[in-house]
Order: sequence, then structure tokens, then C-alpha cells
Amino acid sequence: MTRWRTALQLGAVALAAACTSPGKGMIALEGATLIDGAGGPPKSDALILIKDGKIKAVARVNEIKVPRGAERLNLLGKTIIPGLIDADAMVERWALPRYVAWGVTSVRDVHSPADSGFALKRDVDLGAIIGPRVYAAGSAIDGLSPTLPGSVGVAGDEEARQAVDQRAVAGADFVMVYTKMTPDLLRAIIDEASTLRLRVAGRVGKLDALSAARAGVATLENLSGVVASATDPAPFVRANDLFLPGLTLEETSWAGLDSATVDRTARALVATHVVIVPTLVAHDTYARFDDSTLASRLGMADVPSDPGNTVRDAAGWLQRTGWRAQQFAAFRRGRARQDQFVRAFKAAGGLVVAGTNAAGPLLVPGASLHEELALLVAAGFTPIEALTAATRHAGHLFAGDSIGVLVPGKVADLVVLNRSPVDDISATRDIAWVMVRGREIKPDSLRAEWKK
Repeated sequence: MTRWRTALQLGAVALAAACTSPGKGMIALEGATLIDGAGGPPKSDALILIKDGKIKAVARVNEIKVPRGAERLNLLGKTIIPGLIDADAMVERWALPRYVAWGVTSVRDVHSPADSGFALKRDVDLGAIIGPRVYAAGSAIDGLSPTLPGSVGVAGDEEARQAVDQRAVAGADFVMVYTKMTPDLLRAIIDEASTLRLRVAGRVGKLDALSAARAGVATLENLSGVVASATDPAPFVRANDLFLPGLTLEETSWAGLDSATVDRTARALVATHVVIVPTLVAHDTYARFDDSTLASRLGMADVPSDPGNTVRDAAGWLQRTGWRAQQFAAFRRGRARQDQFVRAFKAAGGLVVAGTNAAGPLLVPGASLHEELALLVAAGFTPIEALTAATRHAGHLFAGDSIGVLVPGKVADLVVLNRSPVDDISATRDIAWVMVRGREIKPDSLRAEWKK
């Protein structure tokens, strides 16, 4: 009797296994054109199999069989790209779902007062809020009288090393140094960060870009220090006693560079293997800050209307900077040289990564990255090269992670577009839906939620 009961139980288990659909929990995306982020040509009639938030297979339709029971989504006429990555952001909680609505599925948070970026990262990872993957530096490390509110000022080697250690313990993905960083402090920070296997990013001011890169800074943000490398660094060291005079001098000084100097500086920086995150959209915004139409630029409708919102505080920024027609004219003259530098850096083999500096004044989280893509194309990138700067190349900043490309084994972060960006980069703004961690999200649904 026991033997018969055991046989019946085994039979029931076998029958249940036979009846279980092999494709249960799997999503099959069929028929779209795929731009996988690796920089190659698009692939038509793509089939992507996704399960448990990861890509299981990539092929052409009918090359492999879709497992029985999979959810099949017909995407004929659509284009799929990897989830976009904003590699230079200062993330605020309200902005998290806005990034996703614009197809940005990962952000590199370069500064968060009181290390608030770690809390945002945790809440997104736990599913408490819809948002992109957050790679956080915590609060930036600076010299004394630090530039950014909430950043940490250090006065010597011991304090510098302790600041790096504190971020490592808190779970930092990298370390950010800021404008008042000096050569001695930077050496201590890079030495400690190297021991802890953390990369160092820099928005430099008192340091020129070449000195910072040769010291071991892995990424240079906002084209900072480039003009100082191309000319005499001394005026920039003095000007960066205060942030806004330093920023103003940098932006106006681009117009004074000649073509040969720009190319020579780009080649010298490429030789250091530093990565450039140029944030052209920030520079372009500075140059057009006197243009009242920026108040209604792409994505501004997504920004909360409360008066304290940084993005909407254009008047406060103008008051603090003191910029007038003379400065704006100089900024605009310098824009061509900034574009030339980025173009020359790429042509010499340098790695350019897309970022925005949002949420700064008039820089909209999520939407600004699409403007950055357009500005990279205007600077001489092909649309595919611009997309690669916001996908695979940006993913390289996070060693060992699996973002930025759509190949088997990588995470299922992707954007479904209604049209192809191959010939028109503005198509990245025409989003049908977004997938983050294998979850399908409609931008209209997100906007309906935050407008309640």
C-alpha cells in the first residue's frame, strides 16, 4: 500500500511538472528594431526574452522558440534601446519617477547633502518608490569652506582619508571631489580610494584637469579644469576661492582658446585615460540663461511648481551669479570651443559619457539627458555614438555591473521608442514605455500619479 501511495505521489509530481509552462514569468519582446548599446548597427526583427529582471536571450524572431506560457508583446515598428544613464546628477526624491518617465533607468548621484543619496538608493532598491538605479557618492569631499551645501571640507591627509573611509562604510559607489580640492588632499583621497577600490570623480576648480587626471581622477565632470590646463592655471586657482567667480571665469575663458590649443589639450587628456562627462546641456543653459523661453523647455511641465524647487529658481541663480549680457555673449562664443574639445577628445580615442548636472537651475531631471544627446550630435557625434555615451560608455563607470547594454545576462532596463533615433536623435523622446528591472512602466501612468 505504501509503495502504491509513493508511486501515485511521484506520478502527481511528474504530471504537475509536465503541466507547468516553461515560459511562466517570462516576457518575450518580439519584432522591434534593437539598438543594443554596444555601438553596432541596429538589429531588425529582434526577439528579447526576459525573466526575473534579466535578459535571458537575444535573437531574431523565429531564430529561437518562445517558451510556452511566456507573455508575448508584439513591438513591430518600435525601436528598443538600453535604459539611459545620466552620469552626472544631483538627485532629489521628487525627481526619481521623472527620470523613469524619460527613459532614464540609472543615475550617478555625484553629491547628496548629508549623504541623502544613500537613502534614495535604498528606497528604490526596496521598491518603496519608483526610480532609476542610483549609484551614489554621498556628499562630495572638498577643501576647507566647501563649495556645496552639505559637502565635507577636509584640512589634511588624515581627514581626507577618513572622509573616504566614511563613504565606503556607508556604501558609496564612488567618491566625488569638488572645486576647492588641492593637490595634497587629492593624493591622499586617491590613495585611500584606490585601497578601497573606489573610483574618484572630480569637479575641479583649484586643480587643472591634466593635473587631476594624472593624479588618478577617473572622471572629470562638467569640462572642469580643461581651460586651466590649456592656459595659465593660476587665475583659476585664485578665482575658485569662491565657486561662482571660478565658474564665471571658466565659462568666459573658453572663447579665448584657439583651435590648436583645444586639440592639443584634448589629446593630452586622452593620454591620461580619464573619462570626460562634459554636461554640454549645462554649458548650453548657462549660455542661454537670459532666454526667457527656457522656463518652458523640454520637461519643465514635469517639475513641481513649489517656489523652493531648484530647477525653477532661474531668478535666484541670476541674482547670485550677477551674470549680464557681457557674460552671456562670452559664454555663447565659447560654446563652439567646448563642442570642438569634446569632438577632438572622442576622435583621439577618449571616452565621453553623457550627463546633465540636473537638478540644477533650468536642468530638468530626465528630460535634460535627451537635450544632452542632441547637443552631442550637434557637436559631431552620430546618433548611435551619442546613445552609446548614455548607455554602454556610462555603464563602464560602474565596474562589474550589468547596465548599459542589452545582451544575455544583463539587467532588463530598456526603453521602447515609437520611432528610430538612428537618423533623428530626437526620437529618444518619443517613448512608448520603459522597463526597469524587468517591470513595464508607462510614462503617462507615472505622470498621472504625481499630478494627483
